[in-house]
Formats: sequence, C-alpha cells, structure tokens
Amino acid sequence: MIPRRPISPIFPRNPLRHSPIKQNKQNFMSYFRTSEGNLDFIKIAGTAQQAKKMFDQVSPLITKFLKK
Repeated sequence: MIPRRPISPIFPRNPLRHSPIKQNKQNFMSYFRTSEGNLDFIKIAGTAQQAKKMFDQVSPLITKFLKK
C-alpha cells in the first residue's frame, strides 16, 4: 500500500466538498429602505456622495498609474 501524504489545511484535495459559506439573503436595495419598507432617498444620496468623494480621491492615482 502506498503511504498517503497528509492533507494540507491550506490546499485541500477537493475544495468543492466543503460546505458553502452562509450568505445573508438581504438584497442590495434593502440597505436603502426605511423601517416601513420605502426607499430612503436621503440615505441613497449620502451613499452616492461618499462614493463620489472616494472616486475623486482615487482617480488621480489611477490616472497616474495608467499613464506609465
């Protein structure tokens, strides 16, 4: 009988056999709803402003990187 190598915890032999990670079933838009279920446009606008600020900060770095 051929001796088997021990299974590495980092590289399992068959990664498909592992149980799937449980995911939260909330959809994306549920984060922008009020407790009554209506869309919260103030929260949507605030998130859009934050995303624009972040883009404005990162954009020069990306432009500089792409020019090289």
